[in-house]
Parts: sequence; C-alpha cells; structure tokens
Amino acid sequence: MAIPDYLKDTVKDYADQASATYSAPINTDMFTGSQFVAGEDPLQTQAINMAQQGVGSYQPYLTAAHQLGNMGINALGGAQNTLSGVGGTINQAGSALGQAGSAYGGMGGYQAAGGAAAQNAANIAGGAAGMTGPNAYKQFMSPYQQQVIDATLAEYDKQGAAGAQSIKDQAVNSGNFGGGREGAQLGQYQSDRLADRAALQGSMLEKGFGQANQLAQQNFANQGALFGMQQGLGGMASNLFNQQGQMGAAQQSLANSQLNRGQAMQGLSAAQRGISDAYGDQINRQFNMGNFARQGMGQDISALGSMGAIRQGQNQAQLTAEQNRMRTGAYEPYGRLTQFGNVLTGLGGGYAGQQYQDPGSGGSPFQSALGTATGLAGLYGKIFG
Repeated sequence: MAIPDYLKDTVKDYADQASATYSAPINTDMFTGSQFVAGEDPLQTQAINMAQQGVGSYQPYLTAAHQLGNMGINALGGAQNTLSGVGGTINQAGSALGQAGSAYGGMGGYQAAGGAAAQNAANIAGGAAGMTGPNAYKQFMSPYQQQVIDATLAEYDKQGAAGAQSIKDQAVNSGNFGGGREGAQLGQYQSDRLADRAALQGSMLEKGFGQANQLAQQNFANQGALFGMQQGLGGMASNLFNQQGQMGAAQQSLANSQLNRGQAMQGLSAAQRGISDAYGDQINRQFNMGNFARQGMGQDISALGSMGAIRQGQNQAQLTAEQNRMRTGAYEPYGRLTQFGNVLTGLGGGYAGQQYQDPGSGGSPFQSALGTATGLAGLYGKIFG
C-alpha cells in the first residue's frame, strides 16, 4: 500500500523514532530481581524461633511423670510386701488358735471329750459359715432344673411356631399373604409370645430358687442346732478342766493380738496404695500441663505468624507497586510509538493494530500479596495445634 504524500515526512519521523527506541536495550534489572520480594517480617521470625524453641518442650513434663511413676511403683511394691506380711501374721494367729484347741485335749478322757466337742462345734461353725451369703442356695438347686426349663421352653416355642403358621395360613386364605395386616398380626403375636416365654422362664427359675433357698435355710438351722448341742457338751467338759480352759484362753488372747497386728498391717498397705494412686494423679497433672503449654504456645505462634504475614503482605504490595511503576516507565516509549503507529495506519487507510497494554497493570498488588501471605500464615497455627 502506497504512503500518501502528506504522510511521508510523518512516517519517516515515526521510522526514525522507532529505530532509535527499539535499538536501545531495556535494563530489566530495574524492575526484576529479589529486591522486589518482601522479606520475612520480624513477627514471623519471632514465631519461627518460638516454634523451634518449643520442639521438645514437653520433655520436662514427661521426665517428671516418669519419676512420679517410679515413686508410685515403689509405693505399690511396699503395699504388696506389707500385704504379704499380713498372710504370715494371720497364719501365726491360726497356729495360736490351734494350740488353744490342743490345750483342751490332752488330759484324759474328759479333756478329750471336751476337745472333741469343741472341735466338732468349730467344724460345724465353719461349715455353716459356708452356707450363708447370696450363693448358699446353689448347692441345693436341682441338677435337672435346666433340662426341665429347656424342654418346657422348647415345647412352648414349638407351639408358638404352629400359631405363627396358623396366622400365615389365614392370610393366604384371605388373600392378604405378605400384606401389612399379616405383618402386624405376626409382630403382635411374636411380641406376646416373647413376653409369655420370658414370664414362663422367670416363673420356673423363681420356683427353683425358692425351693433351694428354703432347703439352704433349713440346713443352716439344723447346723445351728447341732452346733448348740456340741457347744453344750464342750461347756460341760470345760467346767471340769478349768486349767485347760485358762491355757486355751491365753492362746486365744495371743491369736487376737496376732489378728490385730494383721489388721494394722492391712491398714498400712491400704495407705501405701493410696500414696501410689496419688502419684498416678500427679502423673496425669504433668501430662495435662504439658499439653496446655504446647497448645498455648501454638496459639501464640499462630497469632504472631498471622500478624507478620499481614505486614509482609503490605510490604510485598508496596514492592510490587514500585516494580509495576518502574516497568511501566521502561515500556512507556514503546507504548507511545504503538499509539503513534496506530494513528498513522488509520490516516493511511489501513487497519489499526492492537491497542497498547500497560505491562504494569494487573489488579490490586496489595490484595494479591495479602492473599498469598495470609494463606501461608495459616500454617503457623498447625505447628502446635
């Protein structure tokens, strides 16, 4: 396309300016490089240092918990040793009681009779002691009770199954098989059967328990009567042998002293166990204090990191704005030439080229920098969270 005469001088001037402008290199060091990257904010540095110092901060609490644990183990071991000594003391008391019994049985027929009566009374008392308590009835329970219960319930379940089948058959005959009405009838039937079954089983168990309990009570009463007879016989014999009775009383007194000593040792063992439990509570306190310290440190680190990130974002926005200003200034001659060329092209009857875009424009530098900085700041809160 030929250039009109009235534009030739102007085009030549444009060409001269373009040649001079585009032949000169752009110093990109003015708007590139690490000088446009915001450095670490002092608050961020403080948060990082605090996080580094906090690594292993739980160790003193763990060490204290370990020491307390050893103390608790020692206290528990002392309690076990003391409790072991209780057994020896009780054995001594038993030996003393045995000697008391021997004192009643070595001086002739009357003394033997009195000792035998006392021994029989002791045996009866020991046997009767085992016939008391919540489990005394068990030895009088019928060994066939469970078989009777199982057979009865099996027959009950068989009848229940027949009843359920009858409901299904009625549903088939009435055209309601598989319908909601059949389901409701079966559900109600099964619920009633389960309740009746539980009541039947409970009734049989209650009846067996009642019978066994009555037998246990009767047996205990019989043992008591027999014990009374033996005591009476022993009393008659002991009246004839006061000297042996005095010897037995002395041995019994020794046995009581041994039992009292055993009870005192049991109390000491309980106190030592209490001390061991107290050490356990202190261990838990140490762990809780360690966790609280780490959580509080994590919150401080998060706050410092977040505030530092905001200030770093502000600094980065200022650096970015300065970088955009310098880049715009460096490329400004090219923008003017581009606009000049578009005007000449339009005057010559051609099509104008693309409009010049400022390389420094790109939205708010503060919002961009702040979004990045605050995103990174969120990591601080996860260190000791």
